[in-house]
Amino acid sequence: MDIFETCLDPQRIGPPKTQISSNNNTIDEDIFSSSINLEECHIKEGYKDGYKDGLVLGKQEGSEVGLKHGFESGEELGFYRGLIDVWISVVRIEPSFFSARIQKSIHQIQELLKKYPYMDHEDESKDDILKELRLKFKAICATLGVKLEYKGYPKIMLKMTLACCKLYISESRNKAALESIERAAKLFHEARLINKFEDETYNRVGYTLVSKLPPKLPSGFSPLKDAPFAMVESAYKAIDFNVHSGSHPRLGVVDHICLHPLANATLEQTANIARSLARDIGTKLEVPIFLYGAAHEKGRTLDSIRRELGYFMPNTRGNIWAGGPNSENLPICPDEGPSQVDPSKGVIVIGSTRWVDNYNVPIFSTNISAVRRIAKVIGERGGGLPSVQAMALAHGDGTIEVACNLLDPSKVGGDKVQVEVERLAREEGMVAGKGYFTDLTQEEIIETFLDNEDSSVDHYSNDL
Repeated sequence: MDIFETCLDPQRIGPPKTQISSNNNTIDEDIFSSSINLEECHIKEGYKDGYKDGLVLGKQEGSEVGLKHGFESGEELGFYRGLIDVWISVVRIEPSFFSARIQKSIHQIQELLKKYPYMDHEDESKDDILKELRLKFKAICATLGVKLEYKGYPKIMLKMTLACCKLYISESRNKAALESIERAAKLFHEARLINKFEDETYNRVGYTLVSKLPPKLPSGFSPLKDAPFAMVESAYKAIDFNVHSGSHPRLGVVDHICLHPLANATLEQTANIARSLARDIGTKLEVPIFLYGAAHEKGRTLDSIRRELGYFMPNTRGNIWAGGPNSENLPICPDEGPSQVDPSKGVIVIGSTRWVDNYNVPIFSTNISAVRRIAKVIGERGGGLPSVQAMALAHGDGTIEVACNLLDPSKVGGDKVQVEVERLAREEGMVAGKGYFTDLTQEEIIETFLDNEDSSVDHYSNDL
């Protein structure tokens, strides 16, 4: 057979083709399999080398970052520790150098430093403790009016200028009215509502607002003027002074507004805001306004105005004040607003002073005359404690309070008033209970504002 015929014979060339085809598939599979295995080997070897190098570099970088952050935290904690040691030494040498409240804040920082987990970097409480340390430190500096600062920490808070407005409204039982007043305040985000103190027996509520002040206030502008004005306007719409009653004296729906300088603010700044607020209320809302303290050109005192307006004398039987003034005519001329009173609104006293604390001590008795004697002896006017004003007010069944204004709490605080009231009550054969403040302390107010400020910044940053 011809060789070409053999090659062309289908019967003879079939099996070899199949065999050849099978051999080709096997060869192809072997080639691809080797390539894949080779690639996997390279990946595994590369991963091992990369992992090994990553461990080395990761440890180096982690060590550098940890050392850096650890050093920064340690440096800041050391800064606070050094200050606390100095302040405590000052207290040991001169116990009266700092007020009782400042001393309390100093000891709180000392306790926080003890609680800090120096040797446990994974303890999650360390961030919260450090944040609280910063707030306490800034609050103390703001209260003392000093500009101490840790160089490694942002300085913005320590240069902040803060002022406070306390606004007292003759109402605590009408919740709808209070809600409308608070809604009005919340429209002004730069003036923060820090505290609210309600007393149903007195039928009175006190609001505390705090705001930052720019270095130079534009004429007639301040969040601490705009927010209180909106609250006053809302109060007049929601409350009728003619139908009001309570065991706390008052002169109007909005009884009293006072502004106080806090961190780095001046009395002149708050006095300017008080005068501007008085002009707006007097003119736009047609309410007689009486100025006192730094807001008044002669520095007239709050209690002198109240005495001339009959504030301290109950206008009904017993110890209850009811309704508005008995006459539309005023015994003295107001500083702003009309010379006649709208009985549904009453009048407002607006002033500016250094910080004042309000401290009330309950005495378990119904003998109002005896408690009035105690109040008279306690106050500076009666020869008692300097910078203290006091009066006796019925407060529920079987309880009468000695309500005190502490005009200089750094010299005479609630602790001294408490001791003296207890002593005088024993002499009268009565028992005095534990007193209470009607507002946060100056340090707590600053601290709360700064804490809210930090939270707002953090929230904003998280939203970006």
